[in-house]
Amino acid sequence: MYMAVLYIVFSIVAIYIISLLIYMIGNLISKKKNKYKENPPVSVIVAIKNGENSLPNLLNDLENQNYKGICEFILVDDQSNDNTKNIIQESAQNNKKIKYVSSSIGNNKLFFKKRALDAGIKMASHEILIFTDVDCRLKNTWLKSMANCFGSNIDYVVGYSEIPSPSNLISWFQKIDLLMMMIVGRATCNLNKPFACTGQNQAYKKSLYQKIGFLKINSIQGDDTLFMQLCIKEKIKIIFNDNKESFVQSRMETNMLAFVKQRMRWAGDAKVMWNYNKGYFVIFLSTFLTNFLLLFSPFIIILNEKFLQYIVISFAIKFILESIIYIIGSTKLHTNQNPIMFICWYIIEIPYVVLMGVGSFFVKYIGWKGQKIAN
Repeated sequence: MYMAVLYIVFSIVAIYIISLLIYMIGNLISKKKNKYKENPPVSVIVAIKNGENSLPNLLNDLENQNYKGICEFILVDDQSNDNTKNIIQESAQNNKKIKYVSSSIGNNKLFFKKRALDAGIKMASHEILIFTDVDCRLKNTWLKSMANCFGSNIDYVVGYSEIPSPSNLISWFQKIDLLMMMIVGRATCNLNKPFACTGQNQAYKKSLYQKIGFLKINSIQGDDTLFMQLCIKEKIKIIFNDNKESFVQSRMETNMLAFVKQRMRWAGDAKVMWNYNKGYFVIFLSTFLTNFLLLFSPFIIILNEKFLQYIVISFAIKFILESIIYIIGSTKLHTNQNPIMFICWYIIEIPYVVLMGVGSFFVKYIGWKGQKIAN
């Protein structure tokens, strides 16, 4: 019995360690620059739910884009009950590049953000679609950098997003956690096995969306990672844009509850990954189980002291590999390193991963910006 349990535990931890080695190798690879058509026509699409506080910044960033090509900014009002609609319509009157769209014209079989994005894509005039969120801040070089990634053989671009200067432990954890996710995304793209992306900064071709769509996605979100996984089955070419000019700043969370809710929605995608990419689901599961075992290791040791040496070794290997990934990835992505905050993240990460894994089963009770999922 002891050997059987030990074998199962070893297998789980081994899969997790192998995944860390893959992330390390992927970030050491330097991809060749893509040949592109400079400044192609693009449509920028932003789904907005009650964004009146963030809209002035977004509009300012969009209007200040240093882009010489043809572009349009499609701002989709996702059934907002604040002043979002009026702000967009007023801006559209002053700037012909800005278009107001209501999410109501999106496919009525879709819900939440996916329906809003569907409405925006439907109204897009151009083949290249670039996405961000209303709470993000954009450099004036963002649009140019993302658009110019597209060559004749590129269908999908994964962009980088980061948290600005953190103000407390919550935002510091958020910053490093998002950075580690971006590092993993970069590594897997470099290995031609794309793993994840975020709607805060991504781009793909309209023809690709028309072929795939969101209807097959069974998740409260899924407009980024799960959609990308569906696209991968079509043998498309995906790249990671690690050019600093394309980086966007995401909303910084200073409230623990808001941060946990956001991450639980993200974890909801991981829970259903089996339907999209079984290999990555196994990695997700091994990540959860490894952290689960480490979290409850004191009780395991009490039951059987023979496990102590294996648990200590697992802690050490995990810390060493994740530290190396953090150093390599942050260097490649031109991000300052903070060893103290990384150690804090490493300690909190273990219960955090377990909490998110369990919480993913309750994501339907969280909803999306006040909207609940129908039973």
